Amino acid sequence: MLIITIIFLKLLILVTHQQQYKVRFQLTPFGIEFQYGNINDLYSNRLNVPSITRCAMICSMEKICQTFDYDASSHVCRLFSIWADQGTFVPSTSSTSRVGYVQQTIELYSLYQKSCNISHDINRYLSCTDDGLWTCQTGQVYNGTVCQYKDIYSYTTVSYEQECRQNQTMQWNGTHCLPAITNSFRWNASGITVAGTTAVSDCSPQRLNQPSGVIVDSDGTIYVSDQYNHRIQKWIRGATNGITVAGQANCTAGSGAAFLLVPQGAVVDSNANLYVADIWNHRVQLWPNGAYFGITIAGTGVNGSSNDQLNFPFDVARDPNSGTLYISDSWNHRVMSYIVNASSGTVVAGGNGPGTSNIQLNYPIGIYLDLPSNSLFIANYNSNNIVRWVLGASSWTLIAGSSTGVNGTSSTLLYGPFDVTVDFMGNVYVADTLNHRIQFFLAGSLNGTTIAGVTGTFGSDSFHFYYSYALALDSQLNLYVADYLNYRVQKFLLY
Repeated sequence: MLIITIIFLKLLILVTHQQQYKVRFQLTPFGIEFQYGNINDLYSNRLNVPSITRCAMICSMEKICQTFDYDASSHVCRLFSIWADQGTFVPSTSSTSRVGYVQQTIELYSLYQKSCNISHDINRYLSCTDDGLWTCQTGQVYNGTVCQYKDIYSYTTVSYEQECRQNQTMQWNGTHCLPAITNSFRWNASGITVAGTTAVSDCSPQRLNQPSGVIVDSDGTIYVSDQYNHRIQKWIRGATNGITVAGQANCTAGSGAAFLLVPQGAVVDSNANLYVADIWNHRVQLWPNGAYFGITIAGTGVNGSSNDQLNFPFDVARDPNSGTLYISDSWNHRVMSYIVNASSGTVVAGGNGPGTSNIQLNYPIGIYLDLPSNSLFIANYNSNNIVRWVLGASSWTLIAGSSTGVNGTSSTLLYGPFDVTVDFMGNVYVADTLNHRIQFFLAGSLNGTTIAGVTGTFGSDSFHFYYSYALALDSQLNLYVADYLNYRVQKFLLY
């Protein structure tokens, strides 16, 4: 049964300055570097790059970059214009070296042979032809699922295959020896309080009252959905007090334009305008930067199930290119899309009543818009799972948790997940709320790892949560968690 007071705020994080170039990478184990055949394949050699995350971000922002390697000892980031299967992964003399390479998936080529506009459409994986159709890049051919180079070097000798299979750091995919995908990310298990005061709740600017969401922008500013203070608080990096940027600083609730009533999910755009899911007012408010009131852009203020109404909207995501909003219409068991200036929305996921079948949602809470795969990741609260719904599809695919709605505490199960986000490598992070933990799922894996919190145990020290409601990542993949009944936001450093 849905617990009405369990609510949350979701982050739509921009990991690159150009979302069209957002890219997912797979990482090799340590001790590997990339060997290339032509000196021109190495197009950039960056020095003093502080982390592999920064190296990956540099590569992700440059369309020409398909592969990189990074040495954590020398802080050298090498960028290559060729794909991983055009070179070779070889042992490195440095034990801290590893390779990152673009992950090719079917979804990234879903636009193949569909219409495009050569004057302005940009895509990392496809090229727009003079005929106005998306096609493979020069030198590549479409194999029915992805674009690959014509001269892919396949290893077919039995001895090579056996050698690959015997190497525990590599895996044989039928034609190639590729690095085994491993989770080498680690976060400090002890959180740092960056907003609020542990176990203390009131309306003062340094306090929070059941924070249900968190956003971190590119300069480290934190936005907190201060749920039962009915406001959104902005915390500049290092500040001890928050600044009210939506709702009333005196914590007054209401239904007028200047008020919020249990605000939940929010998105901040590049101009610091806020889009807030005002859950108990059954609406989404656009709160312009510096404004004292909001503008209703979705919902009527009265709950209902028609396409111009919402019924407890818990979250909102926004396409930065088109401005289209996606709203988690929780009690209607659907996700709605609203184009700019629309007075009503369109059902893009669910809408078939509550249930566990793959055409239904069951109290969807957090949503994450993944532009590269043209899909929504949805925290399907009452079904205890995370699902991915490709926009335009009629059903979802399972990402994490049980497909039949079973809850649990094991590494493959979830219990009342409220939030989900995805990093630039396709790894999935879940606020497993009723298990008081954050789960990390390597891209493509259904087996999660607890990276913060203690499974099934709540507490108020730096290692515990009292309901982990929402999560966000900053540009360095540091983790932020809205710790609901501890009245604080915790930061967990990546190391």
